[in-house]
Amino acid sequence: MTERRSGVWLWLLAFAGFMLIHAGWAFAAPYDGPPDEEQHVLRAAGIMQGDIIPEDRNQTIPESLDKNNRVDSYGIHHSNCFPMRPTVAASCAEEPGGDTTLVRRYVAEARFNPIYYATVGWPLSFWPEWKGVMSARLINGALMSAMLAFAVVAAVRWTRHKALLAGLVAAATPMIAHLGGAINPNGIEITSGLTLAVALIALLHEKREDVNRAAVALAGVSGAVLVTPRFSGVMWLLVIFGVMLVPASMQRVKYLFRQRIVKVWGGVIVLATVLSAAWTLYTNTAEVADRDLGYQLKDVLRSAFMDMWPNITNQMVGVMGWADTLMPRLVYVIWFAVLGFLVLAALVVGKRVDRWRMIAYFIGTFVPYTAMEIILINQTNWFNQGRYFLPGAVGIPLLAAHIMAYRLFTAEHFRSMTRLLATLLLPLHFICLWFTMTRWNSGMVSFNPFNGSWTPPYGNVLPLVLGLLGVVVLWVMYWRSSQLPKADAGSAGPQQLDNSEELLPATAGRA
Repeated sequence: MTERRSGVWLWLLAFAGFMLIHAGWAFAAPYDGPPDEEQHVLRAAGIMQGDIIPEDRNQTIPESLDKNNRVDSYGIHHSNCFPMRPTVAASCAEEPGGDTTLVRRYVAEARFNPIYYATVGWPLSFWPEWKGVMSARLINGALMSAMLAFAVVAAVRWTRHKALLAGLVAAATPMIAHLGGAINPNGIEITSGLTLAVALIALLHEKREDVNRAAVALAGVSGAVLVTPRFSGVMWLLVIFGVMLVPASMQRVKYLFRQRIVKVWGGVIVLATVLSAAWTLYTNTAEVADRDLGYQLKDVLRSAFMDMWPNITNQMVGVMGWADTLMPRLVYVIWFAVLGFLVLAALVVGKRVDRWRMIAYFIGTFVPYTAMEIILINQTNWFNQGRYFLPGAVGIPLLAAHIMAYRLFTAEHFRSMTRLLATLLLPLHFICLWFTMTRWNSGMVSFNPFNGSWTPPYGNVLPLVLGLLGVVVLWVMYWRSSQLPKADAGSAGPQQLDNSEELLPATAGRA
């Protein structure tokens, strides 16, 4: 099998594994079960009715999709009846569908950039009920799966000892999979941040004298996608590029910027950034409420250190739903142990420049958002969630793995590491899916997902089968793709480079 064909098959296998897990979450979740989903659905439905920039954030949407602010015949209010109430099953909420009459409704996300919503939300104009919601979820999951599959191929083909493959296992947390089964632009923002980090590590820090043209293309696509869905994407673009460029070899950077392909894709990123920033400024998407909630700084800092920030770390691994459903504690212990190993090992074996780059990645990921929250606390209240930090945070284990590969660890080490991490972490994806289904189905009354007052629209079995198949496919993919090249078997020391190829579907090409 040629290198090109093997790259295509690797992409397809990785895509299938991630897509199966995302589909499991999509078929498991009730309407508005994933974070803020109904508001994103209404934004997409409004765009399909022509409300691109609605006045006063009121959009025209099919009434069949608006299930908030409902009062039943018994006078019971059904708005947000189960989100943020983990002991309440999803059976209290109305299902999407029914009256397709067009109505005007206030939509909180009505000024968000329309490109993401038009891409994933067009089925809602044909089927403003479960079929349309599920189709939109699956489109979102497919886009995220494609980005993750490109990251897998890049890690295997472009990086020393396939090191970034081990980092990718740890970076792709269950929270990302949960967003892969939702309608929410945060998911594609996270996966594009991940692929951008992989591409820039390969382009700037892998030792090669030519230009990895496919890495340039992947960086260009990822950067343009990153800045588009949410106004925070511009910040993440600056953070990731800043960390990777400074202090990179200036000779290498100057050489790259003289290349035509770099100029072209750099122009694409600049154009996408300018358009995204212009949209944010024109629509005032990032406006802050004019109010004073009366928080004192000492109370804010106490709550931040003792409660908010520790919970945010859990949320990056996975506190599902509306950040209301904690997973079994062992999930966090295992995942944090893996992340801690990667980060600490990189800090120990890395040189001074490596340590500074790791520290800069931490600061760039966590300081801007947390500082913004503290400064604006009296206008915005507590707004941060762990998933908001993931577009930057997913790059930290990737960079750690890269440092380990160049300073001490061999190809054999990374083969064993990737397989061990896949064996430890992938089953946790299925556990999180099972556990969250029990929360939606019974409100945690039972740990049996088949025993509850609510049942997913296509049954309880399908999501679990899809999730389990996804875990198996990804485990096989990580196991097979981590094997040593024949030339390196038994002789891959810390100074030996892998035979990397810049091969990606649709962007394949030898430098």
